[in-house]
Amino acid sequence: MAQFVVSFMRQRKTCLGSLGIFWSGMALLCSLSVCLAARGDEDACKICTCGETYVDCNGRNLTSVPSGIPQGTTSLKLKHNLLTNIKKDAFKNLTELLYLHLDDNQISYIQGGSFRHLNSLQVLILAKNRLKSLDSNTTEGLGVESSKLYISLEDNRLTHLSPYTFSRVDSPDGYIELFNNRLSTIPSKLFYEYGKKKEIYEINFSNNNISEIAPDAFLGVSSIAKIHLSINKISSLPEDLFDNITILRTLVIGFNMIHTIDDYVFSETPLVNLHLFHNNLTSHGLGEHPFATRNKSLQLVSLYRNFFDHIFHSAWQDLGQKCNVSLENTLKVVPFTRADLSIDLVGSWYASSIMVERFTGKSMNQSGFSCKDLEGVRNTFNCTSCSQGTYGGEFGGCKPCPPGGFYQDNTGSVANRHTGMNCKECNKGTYVPQNKHPGKTIGDCTVCPTGTNKSLHSGYRACPCASNHYRKHRFGQCFPCPKKGINCTGEYQHLLPGFWWTWDWGPAENYQSYKKFVGNVRTHNNSYDRHTEKFDGMLPKVHKCPTSESCKNLAAGINASCDDGHAGFLCTQCQAGSYAWLDKCFECPGIWALILEVLAALVILAVLLMIVLLELRRHKRSGRSLISVLFSRFKILLGFYQIMGEIFEVMNELSWPETLVELGSFLQLLEANLMQVIVSPRCYFPDFTYPNVYIAFIAGASFSVTVILLGLGIYGFRLFHLRVKSAPDEVRKHTMAKTNERILLAVVILLFVAYPSLSAVIISLLPSGCVTFSLNENENVTVTRLRSDYSVDCNSSQHVAFNYAAEVSVSYVVGFPTVLLIMLWLHRRRQASKKNGHQLETADIQAHSLVDQQSLLDTDDTGPSCSYHTASHADQTHPSDSLHTEDEEIAHIGDSLERLSSELPLEESIEVNSESITWVSFLDENYKEQYWYWEIVELARKVLQVLFVLLFGADDQFILFATIIVSVAFLIAHAYLKPMKDAAEHRIQMWSLTTIFLNLLAASLLVLPSEDGHTDDSDARKEFLAVFLVLLNISIFVIVAVSSIHVCLKVLSQTACCSYTAACFRHIRRCLAPSRHRTQEEHRDDSEPTTPLISGVPIEDRRNNNECRAV
Repeated sequence: MAQFVVSFMRQRKTCLGSLGIFWSGMALLCSLSVCLAARGDEDACKICTCGETYVDCNGRNLTSVPSGIPQGTTSLKLKHNLLTNIKKDAFKNLTELLYLHLDDNQISYIQGGSFRHLNSLQVLILAKNRLKSLDSNTTEGLGVESSKLYISLEDNRLTHLSPYTFSRVDSPDGYIELFNNRLSTIPSKLFYEYGKKKEIYEINFSNNNISEIAPDAFLGVSSIAKIHLSINKISSLPEDLFDNITILRTLVIGFNMIHTIDDYVFSETPLVNLHLFHNNLTSHGLGEHPFATRNKSLQLVSLYRNFFDHIFHSAWQDLGQKCNVSLENTLKVVPFTRADLSIDLVGSWYASSIMVERFTGKSMNQSGFSCKDLEGVRNTFNCTSCSQGTYGGEFGGCKPCPPGGFYQDNTGSVANRHTGMNCKECNKGTYVPQNKHPGKTIGDCTVCPTGTNKSLHSGYRACPCASNHYRKHRFGQCFPCPKKGINCTGEYQHLLPGFWWTWDWGPAENYQSYKKFVGNVRTHNNSYDRHTEKFDGMLPKVHKCPTSESCKNLAAGINASCDDGHAGFLCTQCQAGSYAWLDKCFECPGIWALILEVLAALVILAVLLMIVLLELRRHKRSGRSLISVLFSRFKILLGFYQIMGEIFEVMNELSWPETLVELGSFLQLLEANLMQVIVSPRCYFPDFTYPNVYIAFIAGASFSVTVILLGLGIYGFRLFHLRVKSAPDEVRKHTMAKTNERILLAVVILLFVAYPSLSAVIISLLPSGCVTFSLNENENVTVTRLRSDYSVDCNSSQHVAFNYAAEVSVSYVVGFPTVLLIMLWLHRRRQASKKNGHQLETADIQAHSLVDQQSLLDTDDTGPSCSYHTASHADQTHPSDSLHTEDEEIAHIGDSLERLSSELPLEESIEVNSESITWVSFLDENYKEQYWYWEIVELARKVLQVLFVLLFGADDQFILFATIIVSVAFLIAHAYLKPMKDAAEHRIQMWSLTTIFLNLLAASLLVLPSEDGHTDDSDARKEFLAVFLVLLNISIFVIVAVSSIHVCLKVLSQTACCSYTAACFRHIRRCLAPSRHRTQEEHRDDSEPTTPLISGVPIEDRRNNNECRAV
């Protein structure tokens, strides 16, 4: 083959036709290879075990009978293969073959004459195949030279036997097994061969569907020692069925539907043993001579499980001497002429015994009998019918009826072919307990235990459990299902969605035991494991998941199953490769996503700082600037969402409506929590195992310290830079004062924003933030977890260290507002002292100025007065000269103010020209003078309103009550004192406090235990509550946004350009008016106060007039 391929490959380019030759050759070679590889056509001794006179081919996966079997073979074993048919010449050379085993294959067809060369065959086993029919040529030549031929055709699918099927079988000691097939009739002339009388020792038609027997079925047979027709549907026996049989010793025809025995039906036979048990015979079905035989040969008649009240006396006369008759105990009249008879009036408990040969014992062992070797007698079995409470079948022997709703009060019962069992059912609501198993009478059925549904049949257990009940023993009572979190469908506990438990608190055997028990109770037939009928262990205790969506529990298993990405205690942690965001776990992005997030956060922060700094540069302090107003509104909005975000986070175990839960997740985003801005470091550091609460604590503390150190560093660097430049002391002091103000402003804003979230983390790490969970139903195994992060074990050494750190950090929670309060108080005190000193110095300077002016008037009569009069005169005659004089006067006044400010101390000049927003104004500008400290009260409120639930949890009604009291107290205080300057801001703050109160009130309602029933109404109310609270919480954002937009539009309409344009128009109109009118208007303008804009830019008519005139 190799040479052919190489030769072809060399010449494949010379001719296109060579390609077809090549593939044809390859196909031929492959076909030859396949044919040679076919296991059935190989030499038998190459694939089988061969001996001197035997060939063993069992279990070789053969698809056909192998060739090359030695001719001298006497035993050929081909069972457990894949044979599907027997060909005509398969055994043509095996004339000496005695034993042929073809059982347990897939044979569905035997070609006629396949066994015609096996004249000496003694054993042919074709059991457990797929044969559906046999014709007259199948047994041609089979064992014609053998006096003892055993043919086994049991366990096939035979539905039809042709006439003359066994016409070539003639073996006085032969056996034909047709047990356990699907035959419906015994055809005529089954054994008939013209001119011959056959002898067969035993034939077995048991366990079929035979309902009809042809009258000449046994025509041509003169001797059949034993005929077995048990477990069929025979209703009567043809009158001349046994006329030609001169030898018939035993007839077993039990478990049928025979209702009539004709007279003299056995009269031509020397019948010895007649078994008619378990039929439908009655007194009316027996004539006067049903037991007549040749020479009164009957010695054993089994009639039990038939119901007679009398039998004709003539029938008793046909029985043999000392005949043993077993009857049901319903017989009322006994024969008075036969004292030699042994009559047993038996009940349902009676089990008869039959002596049979070995081959017959095998089939009877599958027909409601239990057959055992008879001691001391070779090749003989003692078969006893299955006793009460048991049944027989194809499995062999007798099986007890299973415990539960079954019993059997009859003997010799045989399993139904379709159900595989033959037991009677107990009444509904009753069962046979294990201590009475197997049930022998209906009296063994007792009432099902507590908690079961007694309106149903008990099945293979002690009745099904009632609705919403579970059990721990298949045959024990059922217990009410726990009210919360457990689904007891299927009679065992498994979790509902939104709940969690764990088995990791006890030995592994406890979990494995319950797992096997669950498999047991989920098995509803008799195949359940008898060793796992009960669970003696302890079940875990169920707990509600903080986030219901994270606990899916979709399958009806006994383990808690978390949503994708979730894991850990109560499914609150994210798996490796996932990060937490808004109470959900998402797949980690790449490292570039982290870089972009950090850069975006820095850019946004830089833009915000630039806007603030530009606003500081542009506006001097004269009224409230736009940035100041926006800051005030932002503080109200931030305070509201910081509190609501914490409320939804710490109260997430409550049954909030779904819509409100989603809103709460969004509020946590608006909470300005530093740790929700950056992706979890676990995404990029797999070995980073710190819990989220520890990360939040470290990040928050580091952020605060970094802000303070960075502020000090910038201040020190600026001071060092000025000293290096050798700047004058006054310049250095002035510059450092401005730098100090700006640094303080940035530090206060950043710490102000971060304070609530860091305080919440610190408080949650305190010992009271731990909660104890019972892990088993007896609550004797507990674990202590941190309420804010259930992955943290409060008893671990790591948490003890963080607990100490949190206790130390409580000083920050108290200290930060305290320090701000002290700083504000000192600043106000210093400002008050400076203001008093400034007033005294200003009064002294003004007094000296008046004295100097008076002295000048006294010494010089022509100077100022002449100038004044000249100017006045010029004003009346020459307007341009008047304007020029006004400009000089304004310039003179400006020089005087400049000199005045230069004479003041440096600190005072700084205060006069201070920028529009400082750390002080950030804290107290939107409050009235007497409530300068109110922002510190607001800081304390942000902590106090969630303090109790952080310390003690939200599942206690008293804790919620205390939290509501705190909320109401702040609401009343704000309404009564009205600490805010601006009425609009006061109304917004009042609405914010009211909304917080209403949210807490809703939470207190959810804590209350719900009553059973009216579920639809309750859900509808919850949905209404959800919609109401969602609109309520969003309204704060909407109100602040609308008011801020309104302020911005107002400022835009009053910009400097618009103000200057209006002033120019007024001046032009004044210039064109008559002089007296202009004079009156000037007096009126001088009397009007300067109007400051909200942007902080005052409108001064003279300055505007000068600028307009200059234009």
